[in-house]
Amino acid sequence: MSEDAHDPLPVSPVVGGGGSVGRACGARRCDTLRSMTAISRLRMSADEYLVREAGAEEKSILWDGEVYAMAGALPEHNFIVANALAELHQLTRRGPCRVAASDLKVYVPSRDGFVYPDASVVCGALEFYGRTRDVITNPTLLLEVLSEGTESFDRGEKASGYRAIPSLQHHVLVSQTERHVEVFTRQTGGGWLLREYRGSEEAPIDALGGVLRLDELYLKVI
Repeated sequence: MSEDAHDPLPVSPVVGGGGSVGRACGARRCDTLRSMTAISRLRMSADEYLVREAGAEEKSILWDGEVYAMAGALPEHNFIVANALAELHQLTRRGPCRVAASDLKVYVPSRDGFVYPDASVVCGALEFYGRTRDVITNPTLLLEVLSEGTESFDRGEKASGYRAIPSLQHHVLVSQTERHVEVFTRQTGGGWLLREYRGSEEAPIDALGGVLRLDELYLKVI
């Protein structure tokens, strides 16, 4: 296990057309988002997106006012997500916390975005975005299994957006190509402490009072 302290990731706003707040788009970031398949460069408001998503056959996310289709995942990704949900379920069977799968959207206020984390944990009462019942605003833990096509986005802009959510205590990144788990934990001063785990180690999740066992996360996968 190794650890490192991190300050919150910077988010640099720029003024977009019509006075709306957008974000600078570096070449690497743009390439990553393009790999997520922008839907004909479709732009819409949060309300428009939610109406569209409610009737859509396939999932998409909203990020900085633009809609991106979600690509399918490899079997290894899905197996690890299933294992992670099982582990989180064991940690939340008793007490005030509950785990949800990727059908539950999370609102990212710093990007006026809506995303589908691979796993979410909420401790206490659910708080919803507006009048929705499928978009939460108060996750305690968010977990993503990294994919090659979106890893730089997951580590960069999405991570920055997640860690700006006031309720979030843990952000977990899980590799799908090796036994490697990164747990970012919010610190009292506002920064984030990174601890990394490999092999058969166990990753403590302080807010849930237990550990994620890498042997279980990667069971029958790696």
